[in-house]
Amino acid sequence: MNHLATGILALAAAGALTACGGGGASFGGDAAISLTGSAEPTETVADQAERSAATAERANALVASTLYGEVEGEDFHAVADCNGTRCSLTAHLAGVSLPFGEMVLEDLLYLGAAPGARRAVLTKDGITLVERRGMAGNPYREYGAWMEHGAFSVRTGMRSSDAPVTALRGALVGGEVAGARPLASATWQGVMVGTPARGDSRDDILQGDATLTYDPESRTLDAEFADIVNLDRNAAHTIESVRFDDVPVDGDGTFGNGNVGDQIRGAFGGSGHEEVGGVFERHGIVGAFGATRQPSN
Repeated sequence: MNHLATGILALAAAGALTACGGGGASFGGDAAISLTGSAEPTETVADQAERSAATAERANALVASTLYGEVEGEDFHAVADCNGTRCSLTAHLAGVSLPFGEMVLEDLLYLGAAPGARRAVLTKDGITLVERRGMAGNPYREYGAWMEHGAFSVRTGMRSSDAPVTALRGALVGGEVAGARPLASATWQGVMVGTPARGDSRDDILQGDATLTYDPESRTLDAEFADIVNLDRNAAHTIESVRFDDVPVDGDGTFGNGNVGDQIRGAFGGSGHEEVGGVFERHGIVGAFGATRQPSN
């Protein structure tokens, strides 16, 4: 086994997917609200924490994006294989594939942890986004929201002091799957959050608008993430829009298409398909999204 593979195993053993509360880098305020066309938070951290417990009890599915990172200066990624509320991760580097770790539904509850570690940043399309930060020396950040039927978040800066890893980044969504396809055409409007998977701006937080439409005749979903901005740099991101067309929707209300680096996965939530959430990767962005069903005309 080469030394880079050994480093990945050390990272997994050190619990790199576990976050620590405290201080850390931050963004928000009037600049973020103006840049994203959002409003002041309409929910408090306590509001979401209270709702998250009940939502988590009903949740029956978890979806994770590819996890991206660097070890000893070389890029690697870990592929998620999800079943129910657990996702196993397998790392790939220099021709070696290794068991890496696991994500479970409880990972989403980091957004519902101690109030001192979190803050509500803004509200867009009825969804209040919350930031969670790591302490000094561990610049872990999480940005996302708990809705009525699920939660979504992007995570950046995950690292371990016991392995030569620069950082890890990825996205996660979980919740109560509808169990069936929508019966009629409809549109869902909401928010996407993300981060560049590689490059100089990796671990910066991105936000954009999410619009998803369902066609019952083709049983497919179109997803568009537009007006993407970099909250850390207070500017438009170099990739301002991402689109997926004709994504097949399965009979249980889940959907997905593509592979590592260019894919979308998710599900409709609620008995009336009131919400939709998922993760995606395209054009160097790894992200998550949540959206609510809009009234029909």
